[in-house]
Amino acid sequence: MSSNQGIQIYNENPWYWQYNGEPVVLKGGSDDDNPYQWTGKKLTDHLDLMTSVGANYIRNTMSDRDEGNVYAFKKVKDEKYDLTKWNNEYWNRLNFFLDETSKRGIIVQLTLWDKFDIGDQHPWDSDQNINIKTGSLNGREDFFSTVDRKDDQQLAFQQGYIDKLLSITFKYDNVLYNINNESSESGGWENYWTRYIKDKAGKTGQKIYVTNMQLSATNAVRHVMSNPEIFDFVDISQVNQDSKGARGAAHWDYLMFLRQKIASFDPMPMNNVKIYGATDGSTNFSAGSETEAIDRFWRNIFAGCASVRFHRPSVPEKRWGSGLNERVQVNLKAMDMLLQKLDIFECAPHNDLLSPRVSVPSMMEAYVIANIGHQYAIYFPQGRYKVDVDPWVYADELRLQWLDINDLKWSEPEMVEVEWDGGKNDWGFKGMITLETPSNSPCVALLEIVE
Repeated sequence: MSSNQGIQIYNENPWYWQYNGEPVVLKGGSDDDNPYQWTGKKLTDHLDLMTSVGANYIRNTMSDRDEGNVYAFKKVKDEKYDLTKWNNEYWNRLNFFLDETSKRGIIVQLTLWDKFDIGDQHPWDSDQNINIKTGSLNGREDFFSTVDRKDDQQLAFQQGYIDKLLSITFKYDNVLYNINNESSESGGWENYWTRYIKDKAGKTGQKIYVTNMQLSATNAVRHVMSNPEIFDFVDISQVNQDSKGARGAAHWDYLMFLRQKIASFDPMPMNNVKIYGATDGSTNFSAGSETEAIDRFWRNIFAGCASVRFHRPSVPEKRWGSGLNERVQVNLKAMDMLLQKLDIFECAPHNDLLSPRVSVPSMMEAYVIANIGHQYAIYFPQGRYKVDVDPWVYADELRLQWLDINDLKWSEPEMVEVEWDGGKNDWGFKGMITLETPSNSPCVALLEIVE
């Protein structure tokens, strides 16, 4: 990989990524968590739909528990698998997936291990293969403790699988690596595999970027910050659900809490490969509503996060996400429209510039990302809101445009005056531009200093 090719941390602003030398905001939504298992037009049509609405980011767990999935290993005799022989179809699917995402400039966040796969019918179970003594490796607890138990014999088979995986993924420069899905495993397991794949990459002269994903966003950030020599970015997906994260203004506060910790240490990309929240009216109270998922999508971007992706939908009775449904498509398009006008890589979150214009401030939702003295974007969720924005620098007027997210339309530009408390020339305490949302629809106000 040349010095400016492939996915890398943006060299001018380490909160973000760059791809082929250009800064990029990663955003997406997809209808499965392991799309590498898809074949033919089912995959390519979905990828084409993604790119048509501005998506450039997809999640892929190396998972194999769904109907129609195939395993990595070859079945040899007595309906058992050989952990040293490969099922070519599995690896061909991965190659096809990485070929097609690479062609479209889609960044893949690839998860090595998924604890929900490891069960008593999986090839890794000792009763299902010819390589491990029967009864010696049963279930996820045994599987994920090989490092801590120093079980070199069983660990060797896990290494063999990862070696084969890396022999394919290292051919591509659009891959970010995550060790575990919703890990509750030991730090030893996480750190072992991070060092293992980084060592393999180093021997090929490649630079790869690795994180972990735990069931608590706070723990995930804490673990990365405790091991900065091996981890490169954080995945904070668990802030994006009702049960382990937050909603509304509390969600923003959680994001700011994590960003502050990272900023005090060493800025790095904050990824959200999963934003939970399904169809409004869903009975999955852990995930939250789809409206909240959309608000989380916008808040994450305005909080300076490097990536956002709507989580895949699940079975109707327990939906976890929205995937790439029509409502998600509209919001991806709207975000593209904003980013064409807003130089977000020069911005930072700035809710400190806001003052509510209501008697109960906690009822007023608005979120600001700004490059003070140049551009200010304010996201308003669905509802009617009225706020004051202080441009902070001395200015007489700013240009204002409204983006109606649902209608995908920009308003005509208008000039708005800054009112200075005490007068601009009398060292006013603060400047004020009063913004009142033009309708109940979610929208973005874009203010620009043009003098």
